[in-house]
Amino acid sequence: MAKKTVIVLTGGGLAPALNPTLYGVITAARKQGYRVLGGVAGWLSLLEDGRRIDLSNVDVESIRNMGGTFLRSSRTNPFKVAGGVDAIKATLNREGIDAIIAIGGNDTLGAARELARKEGIPAVGIPKTIDNDLSGTYWCPGFPSAAHYISSFVREIREDAAYALQRIYVIEALGMHSGWLAASGSYGGADVIIPPEKTVSLQSVLKITQRRYRDNDNFAAVVVAQEAQFDEPLGVSYDDQHDQYSTKRQQYIALSLRAVIAEKLGITTRMLYPGNYFETGAPIPVDRDYAIQLGTFAVGLVRDGHFGTMASLRRPDARGVQLEVVRESLDEVVGEDKLRKLPPGMFDYKKLRVTQKFFDYMEPALGKYAPPDSDYHRLLTLVRKGK
Repeated sequence: MAKKTVIVLTGGGLAPALNPTLYGVITAARKQGYRVLGGVAGWLSLLEDGRRIDLSNVDVESIRNMGGTFLRSSRTNPFKVAGGVDAIKATLNREGIDAIIAIGGNDTLGAARELARKEGIPAVGIPKTIDNDLSGTYWCPGFPSAAHYISSFVREIREDAAYALQRIYVIEALGMHSGWLAASGSYGGADVIIPPEKTVSLQSVLKITQRRYRDNDNFAAVVVAQEAQFDEPLGVSYDDQHDQYSTKRQQYIALSLRAVIAEKLGITTRMLYPGNYFETGAPIPVDRDYAIQLGTFAVGLVRDGHFGTMASLRRPDARGVQLEVVRESLDEVVGEDKLRKLPPGMFDYKKLRVTQKFFDYMEPALGKYAPPDSDYHRLLTLVRKGK
């Protein structure tokens, strides 16, 4: 019997768990006795002149704990390329590829679903996005690490720079449609959080920011999602990424918000744009381990012929912190109408802060939240209160 061949690819934006997910796929496929190909630069790898490498006997131990994706990525949409679907079919036939394992977010997995459902191409998916906006999975690999990075970033800026220099810092968080990442700044003590799900009052933001600044004894950190919406114009322009998914993003909303805060409140205010920093770096252990499990499970989906599905995470017990890997139909996952937003019950728009429900949700990823309590923080309190 001929050896089965699978190809794995990564598409869309980066996420810290991509390489560990690839590690799970590659090692599991080898155990099944499969020939394993790596598609370079996402869906582009299967189009005409696309690049593929044979990973069947390549040492991949180094990627287990690494951020990024050694296979590179792209925002190629095969349905927007003239003859794209036919080119994919031709590549699969010519290379003897029996199945595709696509790792990505809504766009990449949307293409996988359409190829499986409409074209009969054997494809399965694995979720990935620091935005955490895919339905059908408890969280998306890459999000826990990004949440850890933004919480650390906010904490250090707030406790060191903002405190010492008595300033307000406005930190911009990635997130096209959802405020999961911005909300994660709460683990770093963010004083004000502005997610993109709902239009917020600019005047309310100014009042709350001023009050938190004063309550802290003159320092504060504001986290604003890149697609946050205000009821007053901030003069933000849009950047067209010129990709095949017609993606447009607001340009540096934190810069515009910084200017308004500085002008209206008369307080020294700085903006920080970490941008792709949250998408890079080594995954935290819990993110890495579940990513590997998802990669392994996806190979099982291929083995059992469950095409048009995705390896997914589920939290079986809301009181526990352990997740399990399950199968989910891509029909239930992708599509603009299925993007998962930050639930209203997890965020208080009057206070511009997360609720306990958000901390409960995040416990499997970042642990139980507790306000900082150390000798150093007690020393800061002594200085602030003058006692």
